[in-house]
Amino acid sequence: MNPPTPSLVQLQVRQGAAAGHVLSADQLPIRLGRGKGCHLQLTEEGVWEQHGEIDINADQQFILRRHPEAGVMINGEPAGESTPLSNGDEIELGSAKLQFWLGGVRQKNLAAREAAGWALLGAITVAEVILLLWLT
Repeated sequence: MNPPTPSLVQLQVRQGAAAGHVLSADQLPIRLGRGKGCHLQLTEEGVWEQHGEIDINADQQFILRRHPEAGVMINGEPAGESTPLSNGDEIELGSAKLQFWLGGVRQKNLAAREAAGWALLGAITVAEVILLLWLT
């Protein structure tokens, strides 16, 4: 099993020319559209040059901010100009479908600390046994 790629968010293209492609982003905002300046370029019908972007709002929520005239659906419902995103949400931009995921994180390797903790517990146990033998 491969460890998850460390990132803030991941966008998986579910339908369209780039189906299967996963964009792992560690910087926001993420621009979506068919334009050259977009982080994820989608050439499907109905996708605008600058269709929208994913960012974080003041409440520390991931949001999708769409171009005022661009149509976007999230989980089959029309999105407002600024819509909160949840892990696993399906985003439709024109005929392209994406899935939004929170990025994978890698757990710190704590093996050395764990070994030191067990060694300390072992030393305390040995010291207690020696103390009990000395007192009896």
